[in-house]
Amino acid sequence: MEILPTLTGYFNNNLVGFFVTTGEQQVKATKEVKEILGILEEHGLGEKKFFGGNNIGLADLAFGWIACLLETMEEAAGVKVLEADSFPRLQEWIKNFNEIPAIKESLHDRNELLTHFKRRREHFVSSAAS
Repeated sequence: MEILPTLTGYFNNNLVGFFVTTGEQQVKATKEVKEILGILEEHGLGEKKFFGGNNIGLADLAFGWIACLLETMEEAAGVKVLEADSFPRLQEWIKNFNEIPAIKESLHDRNELLTHFKRRREHFVSSAAS
């Protein structure tokens, strides 16, 4: 279990590259994100309902932002990284994760999130350009 914080930190830090870049950097970051998602799907999730098995666990919570926020971040950035046909098991995990009552009750309004992420992206992109 000692490796979990290191892995989640690595994955979480590298999963947002597509959001904070533009042009060729964004294309490269999007490709890297898809590779990471493939690793998560194949080696983390496998054929299980949740990362730890049939019940939600620590790894699910660590990667839960993917289930709750990634789609909105994709829309704000104008790219698609978590395509249903490429990552069907992750899509199923997202559905299962978001159906957990405590998670469902905590989800933010999608339009508010989209507005927030568009502003954040604009900030990141303009900061990188200066």
